[in-house]
Amino acid sequence: MLALAAAALASACGGTSSQSADLVRDIQGYGNGLRWRDFPAAALRVAPARREIFLEQREQLDSDLRVADWDMKRLEYDATRYRAQVQMEYTWLLDSRGIVHTTTVRQWWSRHGDRWLLDREVRVRGVPMPGIPEPAKRRQHSE
Repeated sequence: MLALAAAALASACGGTSSQSADLVRDIQGYGNGLRWRDFPAAALRVAPARREIFLEQREQLDSDLRVADWDMKRLEYDATRYRAQVQMEYTWLLDSRGIVHTTTVRQWWSRHGDRWLLDREVRVRGVPMPGIPEPAKRRQHSE
C-alpha cells in the first residue's frame, strides 16, 4: 500500500515528487517507530509543541501497549499548502488483556523545512486506542 501511495503521489505531484516522497517516508518513520517501540524515532515526526507529551505518553504505555501493525488507508495531499491528511489503521493489543483490536485514525501532517510533521491525530473508527485522542463531541441541538 505504501509503495502504491508513493508512486501515485509522485506521478500526481510532478515537480513536488520529492516532497511527496518525503511525506511517505515520514509517515513510515512514524508508523514503524510506534510498531517497533522506537519512540524517539516516531517523535522526530511529531510537531515540536507535542513532542514531549508524545514521548511521556508512549513511555507510560510502553509496558502494555503493542502496535502489531499499521496500514495507511488513505492519503490526501495538498501540495500548494504543504499539508496532508492521512487515514491510518492500527492493529494493536494491550499485553494485560491479550485482545487484538483495530483502530482507524485521521492524522494531519504539515511540512516544516525538509520534514513532514504530525500535527495531530484522532480516532475515527474502531476501539478507542491508548495514546490516540478521541474526537471532539459534537454539540447536540435541542429544539
